[in-house]
Amino acid sequence: MSTEKKEPPKPIAPDIPVTATGQVIAGEVTKDYEKILYTPERQQMLLKGELTLKDYHAISGPEMLQMALIGFRMYENGKYSEAETIFNGLISLDPREAYYYTALGAVYLAQDQFERAKHNFDQALVFNPKELAAYVNRGEVHLRMGNVMEAAQDFKSAVDLDPSGKDPLVLRARVLAAAALEMIENAQNEGGAAPKKDSGKKAEPAKKAEPAKKAAPSKKK
Repeated sequence: MSTEKKEPPKPIAPDIPVTATGQVIAGEVTKDYEKILYTPERQQMLLKGELTLKDYHAISGPEMLQMALIGFRMYENGKYSEAETIFNGLISLDPREAYYYTALGAVYLAQDQFERAKHNFDQALVFNPKELAAYVNRGEVHLRMGNVMEAAQDFKSAVDLDPSGKDPLVLRARVLAAAALEMIENAQNEGGAAPKKDSGKKAEPAKKAEPAKKAAPSKKK
């Protein structure tokens, strides 16, 4: 039998070794974790926005990741209502994570709910201006709504984030950008301004919108 000692998970409070979900390690009394987590001080921090619900309930990064993976699978299987519920829940727990907004936006985009999709992509980019999937998917929203110039700008932003094209989403951005440029050129050739709203020709999406090529938050918890 190995005598090597393993490092236990970090305790929530000094000298009280518990897991991230509040289970006390080494046979300690589990009921005390509520006294540690739900103190008046922590309640005030939650009310002031200094703690997210994720932090307040001590939900771990791996647990959040597992929920995101389930949401992603629901999305891929066309179970949009279930995916919407999961990603809305994740946003409630951690409203600063851009990926959850990107994923929820993709759920709405898959159902042609363009305004709701755009709102979530906007939010994703507030929290992470380098969220490539949010640019690509928001660009598609603009394109399908006839906002061609805005679409082209979003696709350019996506390509600028990955000029070497390592992310498959950049290829999608290039394809959709070409469609946007064709629409602009056609409008100019006809002697008018670039199409804005429901101007006739609309680009079909190359494939179903993607929350991202990772079923996980974009930054480690």
